[in-house]
Amino acid sequence: MKSVYKQATLVMAVLVALNAQAAAPVSDLSGDSGSAVALSGNNGAIVPTGSLEDRVALLERTLNARLRLQAELQQQVDSLQGEVSELRGQLEQQTYQMEQSQERQRQLYQELDKVANSQPAATPATPAAAATAPAAAANYSTNQDENQAYDAAVNMVLKEKNYDKAIPAFEGFIKQFPNSSYVPNAHYWLGQLMFNKGDRAGASAQFSTVANKYSKSPKRADALLKLGMLAQLDGKKAEAKTFYEQVIKGYPNTSPAQLAKQSLSKL
Repeated sequence: MKSVYKQATLVMAVLVALNAQAAAPVSDLSGDSGSAVALSGNNGAIVPTGSLEDRVALLERTLNARLRLQAELQQQVDSLQGEVSELRGQLEQQTYQMEQSQERQRQLYQELDKVANSQPAATPATPAAAATAPAAAANYSTNQDENQAYDAAVNMVLKEKNYDKAIPAFEGFIKQFPNSSYVPNAHYWLGQLMFNKGDRAGASAQFSTVANKYSKSPKRADALLKLGMLAQLDGKKAEAKTFYEQVIKGYPNTSPAQLAKQSLSKL
């Protein structure tokens, strides 16, 4: 944004210079010291002296020099205006992409929260259910780039509603792209999915990773809240209180903080 303003300011400065040159008095810009000029007339205009041929030649050189200068200045103005338009287009495109990304993240969070809250009394995973995990993991493709792998895991939740298959997909994504900016979110979603399956220990491990390893993640407050909920479910009231207070103190005036206050009042 600052670059656009700076370029626009430069364009205005060039335009002012162009106008100033257009209003300047006629003078010899060719550097020919052999031509004489003298002030004459009541208005103070500069009028060349000497023979008629010399005066005509001097005026032609002066006019040509001025035209060249104006053409150069106009070219610079056109170039700067083009750069400003290009920068404005890039800024608008980046703003649109950011808004789209934020909207997609919001939809994902809502869907996963819905999944977690739809079965609050979920039973622990049985050995038979656990046996399906390796088979589902076998379906994860490592021939995808970062965005493709991330979107594939997300689509298993949003479109396919196949939550069992989504778990190994997110796990595979984290393993294949450990430095991705999506990794904190993948850990959080794994926590949600595992909690939904009744795997409290697995969910706690995922939420703890978000809370302890990714302090700048936008999902850290939610992860701390879920850790408090898990501790409360396990009867660990003191531990739950600690997590809730971290949310309230570290993220005031947020939705997780409001939920933490409600949960804290019920301990």
